Amino acid sequence: MGRRAERETGRSLFDDHDLQAKYPTRATGFAEALINMGYWDPLSCHFYKLYEPPPGISSWTKLRLGWLDSGKVRVVDRNQDAEVVLGPLEDGAAATLAIKIPLDESTFYLIENRQPIGRFDSHLPGKGVLIMYGDDRVAECRWGRAPVKLMNANSSVPYLQGAAFDLPGKANFRDEKNNIEITLLEKKGHSYKIRIRKLR
Repeated sequence: MGRRAERETGRSLFDDHDLQAKYPTRATGFAEALINMGYWDPLSCHFYKLYEPPPGISSWTKLRLGWLDSGKVRVVDRNQDAEVVLGPLEDGAAATLAIKIPLDESTFYLIENRQPIGRFDSHLPGKGVLIMYGDDRVAECRWGRAPVKLMNANSSVPYLQGAAFDLPGKANFRDEKNNIEITLLEKKGHSYKIRIRKLR
């Protein structure tokens, strides 16, 4: 959906359209519809704080728009262990800006590092590593389904504001159904060393 269409319909790409019909405005609790990407992409929230610029665009959106060099995306086989140094998404000079882990022909994990740096990511709800579950079979956010959804590192923080994994304390994500573990091993500057391994 383009920006013009979003303005005309009032919809964002990643908020749940059914919930947005129930909570259409800021006054009626619009944030209740931010169940997929929260405040981490302007196509979800438009802005994080009123009268401040929007957050930067996620790697999922950048890939869809062709704004992220495929050479900066490390594809990791779900059945092989790997360690990857992941630079901030806003740092174009970093060797790796996103990690993709295909699960099958349609679904995958996409990992990015969001830091409050640069022109666009200075206005984020937090900082750290975002892990997204993508499903190319889903066309829009309806009925609890979405083409991309954040895995939430801290569900006690509302509206996915605590979704980022970080060191110390929120360093590990496990998906036992798909036998995958993603672990933040260390942080150097704004970059993270991340291990992806198959659960034994």
